[in-house]
Amino acid sequence: MRINKSLNLSSYSKLVAVFVILILLQTQITGTNGSISISTNLPIQNSLDETSSNRFEGYNLLVLEQNNFSTGGFLSRKIVITDLDGNIIIERGISSEPLLADQPIEFINSTTLIYGDYGGAKLWNIETNVTVNLYFEGHHEIEMDHLRDTYFTLDSYEVDINEKTYLFDLINEYNSTGHLIRSIDTRNYVELWQTCPFEDELAILDLTHANSLVFDEDEDMMYLNCRSTNTFYKIDHQTGDLIWGLGEYGNFTMYDIYGNQRDYLFFHSHSLEKIGDDRFLLFDNDFHNQTDAMNRHSRLVEITIDEDKMQANVTWEWSAPVDYWSIIWGDCDLLPNNNKLGVFGHTTYLGESQGSKAIEVSNEGEIVWKLFSPMEEDELYEFYRMERIRFSPITSAPIFVDLEDNQYFEWNVWYNFRSKTNFTGEYFIYLDNQLVENKNITFPKYWEPLKVKYYLGEITDGLHQISIVVADEGGHLSIDSEFYENIGSIKFRIGQKIELILGLSLGIGVPVLFVSFFTWVKYLRKKN
Repeated sequence: MRINKSLNLSSYSKLVAVFVILILLQTQITGTNGSISISTNLPIQNSLDETSSNRFEGYNLLVLEQNNFSTGGFLSRKIVITDLDGNIIIERGISSEPLLADQPIEFINSTTLIYGDYGGAKLWNIETNVTVNLYFEGHHEIEMDHLRDTYFTLDSYEVDINEKTYLFDLINEYNSTGHLIRSIDTRNYVELWQTCPFEDELAILDLTHANSLVFDEDEDMMYLNCRSTNTFYKIDHQTGDLIWGLGEYGNFTMYDIYGNQRDYLFFHSHSLEKIGDDRFLLFDNDFHNQTDAMNRHSRLVEITIDEDKMQANVTWEWSAPVDYWSIIWGDCDLLPNNNKLGVFGHTTYLGESQGSKAIEVSNEGEIVWKLFSPMEEDELYEFYRMERIRFSPITSAPIFVDLEDNQYFEWNVWYNFRSKTNFTGEYFIYLDNQLVENKNITFPKYWEPLKVKYYLGEITDGLHQISIVVADEGGHLSIDSEFYENIGSIKFRIGQKIELILGLSLGIGVPVLFVSFFTWVKYLRKKN
């Protein structure tokens, strides 16, 4: 599904925009470069010569830092949303005070971003441009509990033990006014002898170096990744009790991608993500590799666990060439088409200085998209993580299923981004421009698909059009429309599918467009 435009306007302006787009649609005129804010483009470019049809279309969300390479001087840091060619769609300058790694960013609903900033984490509604200060600070991570409207972040502290100084981390939970609700000490989960052997002579022993946290609201559990111990931990949210660890100091029997039992599965990893009940992704930096310190192959890794057998298996991996080796930072995300989005954030790759690298890799290991930020005129661009997003829900092309007693169309539907909670929405199905089905839906977490089925009754011979309109909780619509011919068996003839943030699509009948428009107006009224 191709994203054509994105608009950030007031509710009144959106209504005007809809009418304008309707006129354009009827006269078959298409606009160019509709954008939320107009900006000059940064020198970050898709380096593939040809666009792959296997990439997942959308936008990229990241915090981008610009530095002078020779002097190390800071030039700028900003939130940016780019298209897949590196053209900026949205940008906002933010403070340079925290480290780049301490300014995580992600969407928490269809309109609002949460990000780390000097003076406290912030919520920014990109449609209304309203910013709310949450009045707490932390490092590396901000995670939301949507059920209780609370927020988790990480904080570090030093303690002297036996004439050595150790650095540990706290998991802090705050309410929306910045009041500390609870604090859980990672010192409870590690032993002093578990210090990284490559770092045991440092003045301050960074024993845990927690760098990512996942909260599962259904389980009421937290998953904490600690870089220095090469282990991630499952922790009870209410009690702080350790349930298990997975990694060098965990209690799982571990197997690599080839089925060989291993004592280690990753080294100094970043960006742990949960992508299912028993599936995790992480970025393996392969730094301080205790089996081969010269290996230098950062990886994107999927791990599947069996908690009954306490067994963990690497079930997918992509091992990067040495010129991608990233000793710090990094990210790995699952996309709706099952591709993986990877970030190799460090800017010195075996002596060659350049900007951060991002790639999209298929399950078969093919690179289908790249975004590199080359150094230009002594200026270097860096980013730690990246999220692929849409501004409205995602629909697949329909599949026709012909059973003995039933014939139906089936779509896969996803939320706008990789959410960690269940958002609600609604869909409308039109057959030959007549509304035939309307239901409320709940989008699954972690960008897992929701299957929508429409059972056909008796259909006359000839060419027919079937359309689905999907709305998120904020009223952002996506439309998919297909033509098929009934000649005793269903045959697709034409397919048209273009997504806009306002949910209008070329090639769709006027009644569907106008009903979709009034559907969208209904959502605006609900919001206002």
